[in-house]
Amino acid sequence: MKTLIARQPILNERNQTIAYELLFRGFSDENEAIFEDGNVATNAVLKDLLIDFGVTKLANGKKLFINFTEDLLLDKSPLLLRKDEVVVEILEDIYDSDELIEVIKKLKKSGYVFAMDDFIYNERKIRLLDYADIIKVDFIEFSKEEIIKTAEEMKKRNKKMLAEKVETYEEFEFAKKLGFTMFQGYYFMKPEMLETVSITTIPSTYTRLLAEFNKEEVNFDVLAEIAKDDVSLVYSILSIVNSVAYYSRRKITSLKDGLTRLGLKEGKKIIYFNFLKAMSPVGTPNELLKKSLIRARQAEKLAKEYGMNNKKEKLFLLGMFSLINIILRRDMSDILENLPLDEEITDALVGERNELSDVLALIIINERGKMDKLENYLNEKDISIDKFSEIYFESIQWADTIMD
Repeated sequence: MKTLIARQPILNERNQTIAYELLFRGFSDENEAIFEDGNVATNAVLKDLLIDFGVTKLANGKKLFINFTEDLLLDKSPLLLRKDEVVVEILEDIYDSDELIEVIKKLKKSGYVFAMDDFIYNERKIRLLDYADIIKVDFIEFSKEEIIKTAEEMKKRNKKMLAEKVETYEEFEFAKKLGFTMFQGYYFMKPEMLETVSITTIPSTYTRLLAEFNKEEVNFDVLAEIAKDDVSLVYSILSIVNSVAYYSRRKITSLKDGLTRLGLKEGKKIIYFNFLKAMSPVGTPNELLKKSLIRARQAEKLAKEYGMNNKKEKLFLLGMFSLINIILRRDMSDILENLPLDEEITDALVGERNELSDVLALIIINERGKMDKLENYLNEKDISIDKFSEIYFESIQWADTIMD
């Protein structure tokens, strides 16, 4: 049994990530899709969570929203996960049988939190509604009138409301006015008004660091001398090199030692990320920065699968800067005029098709939970599902470590 999983953020009204939902699809050993059997697919995800990857790695201290079918609820499968780790999602095709209500009562008494997925008012769901803590409303599936009616009813019942598939800032603002406090969708990855944000200048520290990196022989003494002028960068380098990800019995106390320990390749990654952070306007969702890191690490790790080991660094930079137009709320072409990036990277960033852009396309397909398309893409590239999942989870864990 193999499983593909995508982790999608759930944010609050301040664009802070407060939870994640796991989207998944299961496959047999013959790579035959078994998504239609929700029980098998969810069991596969639970196995991956508990055995292969671990809840801690995926959750990063936040709750995970996971879909449970009626059969899995009747089997009390949520008990496989701790009550403080999971939000139990009741699927939209589940109704309020007496047997199910009894199970939910017991799980609620044990402290489990329940969400009703794709909720729309239905007489056969009234009793389930009494036990639900969070109501999820689909902003694509339902009309404005249906959403308004549902929101008014849920406010009367003091239910928390989550707006899912929110695609624009207008929908985000509309949802907030209706009393929604949790949000899921791609609205935070779309700039509200590109022309409203003034051109950001590159901090001189990073201009000098990038210039040093471009030399044939990079001098760590020079790098440390330049980097010491940026307190945030110094703190970031020392924190990361002393973290579990780069564990050593000897703690690093000097910037040069830290850069030396990281090595040129890893040191570049940290500096590039801090450069992206330094360029980010106040109020930029952390999830955008984290997604940039995940994309960068995935792209770098996928280099081998694509037969592009000689382009690992290019792929890392492609992933790292693939959201910079969203972060800066500016046209990608304008931004790239001021960035000393390789032409192959810039071509991919502006949407031209090349070897690098193919890797980024695969990463984005998975982010959006398009599992059918992802399966086909992996088969075309002869990349195993297991290997892709391994890279994805490792990238999430690495990015979570850097952002901590």
